Amino acid sequence: LIFVLILFFFGSITQLIPIKIFNMDINNLTATENILLATFSNTIVLSILIFIYRKDLKEDFKKLKNNFYRCIDCGIKYWLIGLIVMMVSNIIIMTLFTQAKAGNEEGVQNLISGSGYISLITIGILAPMIEELTFRKAFHDLIKNKWAFIIISSLVFGSLHIVFTLNSVWDFLYLVPYCSLGIAFGLMYADSDNIFTSIMMHM
Repeated sequence: LIFVLILFFFGSITQLIPIKIFNMDINNLTATENILLATFSNTIVLSILIFIYRKDLKEDFKKLKNNFYRCIDCGIKYWLIGLIVMMVSNIIIMTLFTQAKAGNEEGVQNLISGSGYISLITIGILAPMIEELTFRKAFHDLIKNKWAFIIISSLVFGSLHIVFTLNSVWDFLYLVPYCSLGIAFGLMYADSDNIFTSIMMHM
């Protein structure tokens, strides 16, 4: 878990490879260059995670083929509940606490608007796989109690979506919507016993 978290936090250092190779000016990167660098580092991080968990992923993929509809049913059920809680809490926060800002969400939207289809690869495919292997798989392997796993992993997951973009203390309110989805992903993984359930729903 410690290694996976270090990999998650510092994997972006690998962006220095193309920056050095192509003599890129890091102070004047375009939105497209930023998303390409993120895609590069996310590909490396995901490759390492797949290597670490290759046996479990192979086994879970076999189980997914045999229990596909059960996994999808479990995933959609929890995803819908998480989505509803996330939407309602977002509406309440935006209405009552106008000082609070969802910095992570704004960053994602800026990447999508600035680089279109390229961003879908890293934001829609690579990032969900990395986050599920980090916050669900790694935590689940360490924390055997179902509810301790769900609460701890969702709190870490939610916190990391706001901590790097904090502008004020009010931004902590966004822990509620992010943690609600973290809880939903944790429940679907724990109940289906298959990491591909939460990966698919996260995507």
